[in-house]
Amino acid sequence: MPDLLHVSDGYEPMLNSAGLRTLADVFAWTDGQRLDKPGLENWRQRWRLQLTDEAGRPRTLYLKRFDSPPLRRQWERWRQARRLSTAGIEWRNARELERAGIRAAPPVAFGERMIGPFEQRSAILLGEAPGESLEKWVPAHLGADRREFDAASRRRLVEGLARFVARFHAAGFVHRDLYLCHIFIDPARASAGAGQSADRAFCLIDLQRVFRPKWRKRRWVVKDLAALDFSTPAACVSRWERLRFLCRYVRHFDRFGSARLLAGKVAARNRRMARRHAKA
Repeated sequence: MPDLLHVSDGYEPMLNSAGLRTLADVFAWTDGQRLDKPGLENWRQRWRLQLTDEAGRPRTLYLKRFDSPPLRRQWERWRQARRLSTAGIEWRNARELERAGIRAAPPVAFGERMIGPFEQRSAILLGEAPGESLEKWVPAHLGADRREFDAASRRRLVEGLARFVARFHAAGFVHRDLYLCHIFIDPARASAGAGQSADRAFCLIDLQRVFRPKWRKRRWVVKDLAALDFSTPAACVSRWERLRFLCRYVRHFDRFGSARLLAGKVAARNRRMARRHAKA
């Protein structure tokens, strides 16, 4: 009996026409761009795929494959979610975020082969996040030599991002890697003007480590906020804009204290991060 893929509604015809019906099909697929990066372990692979949907439109998907994870990773995964594979964890996270109304890379399909509590192999297909990562977008559009956004537009962007992160945390989630590279911005939505939909310009990716902590929640929230602050170039976003971000964040989610309190905790954590980076 082949290991059939679990497929989100609406994607099955496109995957079937591409011959992607089973886990074996996904692992045999090589028609795409392999996205290797430094430090990526050899049991993990990432690919960008170009498929065509029923209407003949090109669709970009991202494929993550995990083959024979080492025992260390098996133990880490077992502690996080005993019955789920590596791909299964990200699939669950993507679907939970979707149900909570938090914009993230859409779940398309996943498959896994488990032997008791041990993962033999697993894979997940995710849809493309619109726009580009804030890691690339912020220096290109908000640098000191850039004038395309006036003060009011910059304020809207900061407040929209604050609302987005606050909604994510208020739903009980933390990311654990909330760096600029893991938040995408859709420029069309970002320039649409003011209003409650400003946070809809943003979208999360890399959902593997997302979870809902049961205790020490403020610690995890501060870790997310510190990662976001630490990865934001000082030349692009001022100290006052960072404080505005925290003030707007607390306006939408004030469970863990005032903006002043959070600013102190974020600064302390960032000092520790800076020391670690200096030693590396």
